[in-house]
Amino acid sequence: MKKLIVMMGCVAFILCSCGKEEEQKVEEPVTPELPAEHVVNVEDIPVEEGREFIKIVATNPSQFEKEFNKFDDAQKYYFCAAFAMGAMSATKPITASAMVNYFMGLGVAKYNIGINDDTYRAFNLGKNTFRFEQVVNAILKNKTCENIMDDAAEFAKKKNYTVADLDKSGRKEVEKVVEYINKSK
Repeated sequence: MKKLIVMMGCVAFILCSCGKEEEQKVEEPVTPELPAEHVVNVEDIPVEEGREFIKIVATNPSQFEKEFNKFDDAQKYYFCAAFAMGAMSATKPITASAMVNYFMGLGVAKYNIGINDDTYRAFNLGKNTFRFEQVVNAILKNKTCENIMDDAAEFAKKKNYTVADLDKSGRKEVEKVVEYINKSK
């Protein structure tokens, strides 16, 4: 009986240790920076407001931060709100739809600016960024939007805004976005 227990223990040890070296050697895949002409064809960029921004960052993702920094703080926020909603809708659509009003209300609370021509332009660009994988990767790698969204959430927390308040003010902004979208059709 002792021999059977020892053999079972040895077999269990061998089975548990198999593949340990292979697991440790697995690394994150590295996405090489491709030359601009391989990132996206200019013809693939949709004709719309903000085409120049998209053209610059889609053909050369390393230029994203430079172009993004031309936005004012409210525009940066609304760009990132649209980007965050796009990211959520890809992974958790139910969560994204629940967060739309909150994100829009958070922008109004933090910047005292809702959706207008300038902020909608930035919002629209943030929404359309998902067409260009390397731009998305650059935003995620640099945590550009993550930092902006975290800062806004921290602001709301310090000012004791409730989710219900932000959600309520965000509904008006969502209606404005819908109006802008309908105008562009």
